[in-house]
Amino acid sequence: MLGLFLAFLSSLFWATNDLLSKRLLVKGLDEDFTLWVRFPIAFLLLTPLGLYFWDFSLRVFTYSLLWLPLEVLGGLFFIRALKHAPLSLAMSFYSFMPVFSALFGWLLLREKPSLYGYTGVFLIMVASLLIAKFSPRELLKHRRGVFYMLLSAMCFGLNVVIGKLSVIESNAFFFSWYYTLLMSFGVLVFVKPKEVLNLQNYRHKEVPLVGLFFALGDLFYNIALLYTLSSYVASIERFSLLLTLIYAKVFFKERVENLTLPALLMVAGGFLLAFA
Repeated sequence: MLGLFLAFLSSLFWATNDLLSKRLLVKGLDEDFTLWVRFPIAFLLLTPLGLYFWDFSLRVFTYSLLWLPLEVLGGLFFIRALKHAPLSLAMSFYSFMPVFSALFGWLLLREKPSLYGYTGVFLIMVASLLIAKFSPRELLKHRRGVFYMLLSAMCFGLNVVIGKLSVIESNAFFFSWYYTLLMSFGVLVFVKPKEVLNLQNYRHKEVPLVGLFFALGDLFYNIALLYTLSSYVASIERFSLLLTLIYAKVFFKERVENLTLPALLMVAGGFLLAFA
């Protein structure tokens, strides 16, 4: 139960992070800069925890060689999906991440969700698709953004499992800090130097908040992985979709209706996971 609660808190922080990222993109900031800037800010905020709970090892470094390239690719696909598709449609396809987490969790960690667990994951997935009113027409209209988001979901689904291996090998506090450190350099190579050096980019009020909310989401997410299955954590994180769609409706005037049934399905799915 504690792991699910922490995963839910993480979903709230990351939903707010998605909103702020979208606002920066709407303002015209470069998508690669928007993706990158959260990491150095989060790194600075998490530095006291990272140093106090220092727990570096050769195995943690080895895992880094696996998850870092996937995480960078997943982030690049994610930010491009937000650019090429409405926020609501893009995030609905991100809901497939728990499926990839369940698959890779079984292959790498031998995690076996119970029948209740599989049912809960399925209900949350269905709810996510209902929220966005998925239709073939919308998929074809924004297929580029949808394709980017599915690739992102696959990369992140695998990295949930590799990340759990890293957290188990060290600890959640150190790994959260270590993760933002490596991502600061990993994503930087894709950002135009002029964007990094342009001081005007840092004067948007959303920039420091992106780093703050990402740091909080990252920390709670990694702690949650210690208390429950990786696929369950990935599923509960999909609660962020509800808040994200509320943001989409309020701030971007995207058409989002009939949230009652999907919300009930998500709650039912979360309830089943709690007793899985």
